[in-house]
Amino acid sequence: MQLRNWVCLFLMGAINNLPYVIVNSAASTIADRFNHSDLVGVVFGANVSLSVFVKSLNTFLLLKVSYTLRYIVNGCIMLLGLFGISYAFNFAFAIVCIAVVGSSSAFGENVTLGFLTRYPSSLVNAWASGTGMAGLLGASIFIIFGCSVGDENDQNQEKSDKLQQLNKWAFLLTTPVVLIYWAAYFFMVKTPDASNDAMPGKQQETSGYTTNYTEPKLIARVIEDADQLVQGQVQGEMSKNTTTLLLKKESGCGKFWRCFKLVLWLGLNLSGVYVFEYVARGCAAKVRPSKEYNVGCPELYASLQLCYQAGVFVSRSSVQMFRIRKVEILTVLQLLNMLLWIVDVHVL
Repeated sequence: MQLRNWVCLFLMGAINNLPYVIVNSAASTIADRFNHSDLVGVVFGANVSLSVFVKSLNTFLLLKVSYTLRYIVNGCIMLLGLFGISYAFNFAFAIVCIAVVGSSSAFGENVTLGFLTRYPSSLVNAWASGTGMAGLLGASIFIIFGCSVGDENDQNQEKSDKLQQLNKWAFLLTTPVVLIYWAAYFFMVKTPDASNDAMPGKQQETSGYTTNYTEPKLIARVIEDADQLVQGQVQGEMSKNTTTLLLKKESGCGKFWRCFKLVLWLGLNLSGVYVFEYVARGCAAKVRPSKEYNVGCPELYASLQLCYQAGVFVSRSSVQMFRIRKVEILTVLQLLNMLLWIVDVHVL
């Protein structure tokens, strides 16, 4: 069952992020199609613009909603965004649809990370590796369509028409993967206890391990100890007097603040890495003269994105093998990478 679940979660990760990475690979082409080649950064921004909103929505308002319903809705949102980009009639409408695609990826990730608390932590790597594979698939799909639709031998077709056809079919032919996404969840992945689907806060016990996905084990143990102290009396070894310790259970705000402090440093580094990454990827659309983009096979920008996605796949798939505790090292390296791209674009 472990291998089966690994494969299923790998597939779900790949499909969840596939539309998102195709948008990123097509960012230059989408902007150029509507004569806004200088607004590639807007495409990137739209793709992540709703992430905070949808993740907060799931975290604070939808925890009692069954995973089944959330996966169904997320698949529908994914389809809506893909069809919208395929038939976008202007740049503004395309940006709105891109925001929908990005929100689907962010929401699906947030839901799945909660869903994964039912399983051993090793299966998180399956999801992470799948999201990395999505990058390779997305960039490759766009390059393949670019080579077939954007054939330079077709001299009678205008460039804008070629780009329109490229965007249309690249996104339309991605829509069937949503069916695989649903099939992986409904028919392939084996959950520890299907009866708990509608109640994500229950404790489950399966295959010799116990998961509690409302409280980490350490926090649960602290609260259990607190309850024992409330019920009994604690006697000091050096005192004959009996002392009663009454410990109050942690409030919601207190729990939030404690968890916030625990993840603050990691969160800052993660934010920095992503900011530096998006700046560097935006520079990739300007590092060469504009006449070199959207021509040839493979197209230059999509090729650069494929190189980037290869690195993402390797890093996300190696989490179980290599663990870097001083994550600030990666942040500094990404900062240096961004500065090199900026210098290459604006100085060299």
